[in-house]
Amino acid sequence: MAERPGSGGGRTQERGRQARRAVVEAALTLIAERPVGEIQVQQIAERAGMSPARVLYYFPSKDHILAETFRWSERELTERRTQELAGVADPRERLERYVRLYLPSGRHDVSWKLWLEAWLRAVENDEMSRTADGLDKGWMRDLSAIIRDGAASGVFRPVTAEEFLPSFNALLDGLAVHVLIGRLDRTDAVRTALTRASGDLHPPPAAQT
Repeated sequence: MAERPGSGGGRTQERGRQARRAVVEAALTLIAERPVGEIQVQQIAERAGMSPARVLYYFPSKDHILAETFRWSERELTERRTQELAGVADPRERLERYVRLYLPSGRHDVSWKLWLEAWLRAVENDEMSRTADGLDKGWMRDLSAIIRDGAASGVFRPVTAEEFLPSFNALLDGLAVHVLIGRLDRTDAVRTALTRASGDLHPPPAAQT
């Protein structure tokens, strides 16, 4: 049977997608095992079952591999966050779920290792730091919506996202770092964040007359 015109190009594209995915999956497993700064293209290639030259055919550099791995890991979390938050009407419960999704799952959380790497490169404004900026906007957009909804419904005191976000986000990031380095248990980190949010957001009890 004659091959349809253009079908070879389609197969080539599919092989490329599969190869890129194999590289990203190899990078994910390595990041879970060791510090990001120690990982080399050679190691990623070996884990992916490829030559370094083939890896670099699909990704210009290790930084591009890390950036794509970062986007990949966060894409799955974004989908989960969207699904979980969409089904919750109570802003207090949505905020709790947000905090639990935001903080690291443990010391070897891949996404958070990549966040730390991106922060370290913030001054350089390279591929990783630019990727982090874009991903951070999604997190902040969802948190802003929770705060606005809570204030509008009277569940939270009248506070704007601009008032609440900077300090609360800094708290979350600090707690996350302590979880990653093993100085704080994740459960304690979640409790600390929610206690702070409760104090900042919940309206004071009505005065007795």
